[in-house]
Amino acid sequence: MARSRGTDGAGLNEELIKLLEQLRWSRRGFAHRVHARCQAIGLPHTVSPSTVSRWCKNETTPSGPLAAAACHVLSGALRHRVTPESLGWPADPSDIATDSLEYTDLPHAVRMLSRLWELDSVPDRSLVKNTFLPGVFGPASREALVMPADADLAGRGTNKATAADIELIEDQTQLYGRLDAQHGGGKFRSVFAAFLATHTTPLLNGSFSAKAGRRLYGSVADAALAMASMAYDDHLPGLAQRYDLQAMRLAQAIGDRDRITRVHIHQARLAAAQGDRREVLTHARSAVLACDGASSLVKAYAAITEARAWAFNQSPQRTEWAVGRARETFDRARQGSGVDWLSWFDRHELEGQAAWAFAVAGMAEAGTKAWEEAQDMPAERKRDRVELLITGAWLARLRGDEAQHVELAQRAAEQARHLISRRLTLRIKRLTSGQPLDEF
Repeated sequence: MARSRGTDGAGLNEELIKLLEQLRWSRRGFAHRVHARCQAIGLPHTVSPSTVSRWCKNETTPSGPLAAAACHVLSGALRHRVTPESLGWPADPSDIATDSLEYTDLPHAVRMLSRLWELDSVPDRSLVKNTFLPGVFGPASREALVMPADADLAGRGTNKATAADIELIEDQTQLYGRLDAQHGGGKFRSVFAAFLATHTTPLLNGSFSAKAGRRLYGSVADAALAMASMAYDDHLPGLAQRYDLQAMRLAQAIGDRDRITRVHIHQARLAAAQGDRREVLTHARSAVLACDGASSLVKAYAAITEARAWAFNQSPQRTEWAVGRARETFDRARQGSGVDWLSWFDRHELEGQAAWAFAVAGMAEAGTKAWEEAQDMPAERKRDRVELLITGAWLARLRGDEAQHVELAQRAAEQARHLISRRLTLRIKRLTSGQPLDEF
C-alpha cells in the first residue's frame, strides 16, 4: 500500500522526476513497468499512472516492498543502483542478510533467492559483502538428509511456466558455468543474476504441475549453486553461503541427494577458506553420506572431496585411502551416466584434485604423479589450469626444486591476470610468499 504524506511543504520528488526524464519514460510507462515487476514477483499491488503522479508530487510514498520493486526497475534501466532512500522512500524492512540464513520452507527459499538475485545484479560489492557465519549449515544438513521430499511441488500463480522456460534456465546455467571457468567468478555474475531475477523469479511464482515443479526447482538449485561458485571465486563467502543454503532447501524439496551432496561439497570449500578444519571434514563426510545411492560419478566427486578434507586435516594415510576410493569409483562410472552439473568432472579434474590433496598432505611423489596425469585438462578451463599451476608450484617446492617452483608460480600469476578471480589472486600471493595451500 502507498502511504499518504500530504502536500504541506512536501514539494515535488525532484529525484524521481529527474530519473524519469533521464530515461525518457512517461509516468504511464513507468507505472506499467513497475506493475509488471509486481506481478512477476507476486506482489499484490496495482500501479497506475495516477499512482506515479502522486509519487512525483510527494503526495504518497510506496510501501517498502513496492518501493523496492520500483527501484529494481529504475536500477535495471539506469545500470546503477537506485535506493528507496535516495528517492525519500522507506527501505524494504526485511533484513536480507539475516533472513537468507534461515532454513525454513520452500516459499522462503524462493523469496530469498529472488532478493539475492536482485541485489547481486547490481555490480556493487557493498551490497553483497555479507558475513560468513560458521555452523549455520548444521541444522540444515541434518534436515536435508533425513526429511522426505515436499509433498506439494505445484505452482498456483498467474503466469504458466513452460518446459521451454525451464530449459532456458538450464541452458543459461551451463553457459555461465563455462564463462565462469574461462573468465573468473567476478566477470559475469551480475549479468547472470539479472537474468535470473528477470526470467526465473516470475516462473517460481507462476503456475506449474508437480512434475514441472520438480524440474524447475532442480534447475533453479543448479543456477543458485553456480551463483554460489561465482561468489566464492569472487571472494564473497557470505554471499556464497546464502546461495548454497537456498539451493539446499530446493534440493531437499525434490528429494535430490545428488544436489544435496553438491551443496555439502560447496560448504567444505567455504569452510576451508575460513580455515575451519573440523567443518571441512564434517561437510566432506556429509557429502559422502548424502550420495548413498547416487551415480558413481557423484560418489567419486564426494570421495575426492573427502580426500582433500583429510589432507587439510593433516592425515596423509586417510588422504591416500580416500584418493584411491575416488579413483576406483570414477573407474566404475559409465560414460554418459553422470549428471549435467558434473559434466566437467573428468579424469583430468579428478587427478588435479588428487594432486592438491597429496600436496597439502606433504606427499610430493604421489602428488607429482597425479599432477602429471592432469596436464591435458581442456584449455578452455582457464581458471582450473591456473589452479593446477599453483598446485604444481607447491609440489615443486616440496621436492626442493626451487627453479620449477618459481617458473610455475610465475606462469600462474601471468595467466591469472586475464581472470577476474579475487580468490586466485590471493592464492597466488600466498604461494609467492611461501605460505601453504589453504583453499580447495
